[in-house]
Amino acid sequence: MKTSDKLFIEADLHCHSLASSHAYSTVMEMASEAAKAGLKMFALTDHAMAMPDAPHVWHFHNLPVIPQKIDGVTVLRGVEANIMNFDGDIDMVGDDLKGIQWVVASCHAPVIDPGTVEENTSAYINAIKKNPAIDVIGHCSAFRYPVDFEKIAKACREYNVFVELNESSAQFKRSTAESCIELLNACKKYETPILVNTDCHYAGIIGRTPVAQVLLEAADFPETLIFNRDVQRVLEYVSKKHNIIFSED
Repeated sequence: MKTSDKLFIEADLHCHSLASSHAYSTVMEMASEAAKAGLKMFALTDHAMAMPDAPHVWHFHNLPVIPQKIDGVTVLRGVEANIMNFDGDIDMVGDDLKGIQWVVASCHAPVIDPGTVEENTSAYINAIKKNPAIDVIGHCSAFRYPVDFEKIAKACREYNVFVELNESSAQFKRSTAESCIELLNACKKYETPILVNTDCHYAGIIGRTPVAQVLLEAADFPETLIFNRDVQRVLEYVSKKHNIIFSED
């Protein structure tokens, strides 16, 4: 893609409210900013319980009280689950996933100590093999957890899990440009669909992905593999995988 083209994602599928206490916005503020940005959908993915600042599990049990649409924007009731170990266990399983419509799975330093490239890669790959509820691997280009991008891209393709290009990690230097481009090249090689997400912790960032646009151009990444550029594809995927019927209202 070219920088003259406007990178516009219709769904931002990794977003945090102040229920994760290192984030700063309410759900209503996020929906309002999403509408201003032109988004048609966002996923509310606060941290699961193993993170020190995560909400209680009841937060996730009670997500159905949040309307499916706010300000005309569809709100997916989701979670950012923590990968707990190199065996790929996560902290959201069983009944706790009832009513959850979107699952990001990520490694976070307070939960899992970074390992070798082989160990970190195994953590992600084992997670997607063991936990079919996972929809996307979060910020796997982060420098704390070096991984084999080709192995991850290949496994995600095989298990129908998305790989995330994380705007916040790139913008706030938790991922290098080189690692992001290496990730994109691996996904391009294996034709693994990606999601361009903000991982926003402040409502004003939601849906806005300027750094990702530059990285996508540098990697000459095909738009057809950016799954969340088209909200209809996301709706169809979520409806089928999580057995949800979305209202037209």
